[in-house]
Order: sequence, then structure tokens, then C-alpha cells
Amino acid sequence: MCTLSSVAKWHRRGRTVRFALCLVCVAGISFIVGCDDSKATVSGTVTLDGRPVTGGPRMNGIVTFFRDGGGGAPAVGFIDESGHYSVKTGATTGMEPGSYQVAIAMKKITIPENPNAMPIPTLLTPAKYGNPQKSGLRAEIKPGNNTFDFPLVSVGGN
Repeated sequence: MCTLSSVAKWHRRGRTVRFALCLVCVAGISFIVGCDDSKATVSGTVTLDGRPVTGGPRMNGIVTFFRDGGGGAPAVGFIDESGHYSVKTGATTGMEPGSYQVAIAMKKITIPENPNAMPIPTLLTPAKYGNPQKSGLRAEIKPGNNTFDFPLVSVGGN
């Protein structure tokens, strides 16, 4: 027997099924779009006069990639104890492929005796490397894994 309430139940069930199918389709499309293989991983080593620039508890080293022509967030890699870096863009590992200017700065952090004073950073790498327009460092990032080693020199590196 077909009553008005049973028809209403089937109608609601049909809407629920259609809604669930729509969610599955949207999730599938989001998964396909989210699986973007165009991201690139970038890592390498930074040396100064042939020796690795080393990070550590009182050392702060950073390699920054700025997209040519601007736009987009810069990609950043922190230099570890062995002079190695791996790049992230925000919280995401890797970066977009393209042409980049690179800036590198390594600072030693001195903690003053006065506990109310601010820590004092001392630049260890030549200042020109900290400016992407003056550093002369460039990278052409391709999809997939990229390695860029940066051999910095202190003579003439101001």
C-alpha cells in the first residue's frame, strides 16, 4: 500500500542518495586535482670558501628562493649542522617550478650578558648574498627532485 508518508520517505531517501553521490564525485575530483605532480622538491648544500656553512644552536642560516618577476610566496630552507638545506613553501615541502633568484644569509647569534638585552646577530656570509637582486644566485626549478649547491666566496663577496 502506497501512503503519503511512504512516498515522503522514498523522496527523502532519494535526496540522501543523490547528496551522497554528489559528495563522492566532489571528493574524487578534489583528489585528482590535489594529486599535482608539478611540485618540486629542492635541497642542497651551502659552502663558504669551500667549507660547509653550518647551522646550530647559536647559528641561523637561511636559503630563500624568490620567483622571478615576483608573485607567490618565497620558498625557504633552513641550513642545518652539515650545511644542508631543504626547501618549504609555508608548511608545505617543496615549491612551484620556475625561475628563481636566491638569497642566502648565515648569522651567528650572540646572547648578551644583560638578560634584558636583545640577542645580537652577526652576519657571517657576505652581505651581497642576502639580497636576491645582488647575490648573482639563480635557480631554474623543474618538477621532481632538484639539487642546488651554492658555493659562496668571502673575497669580493661584499
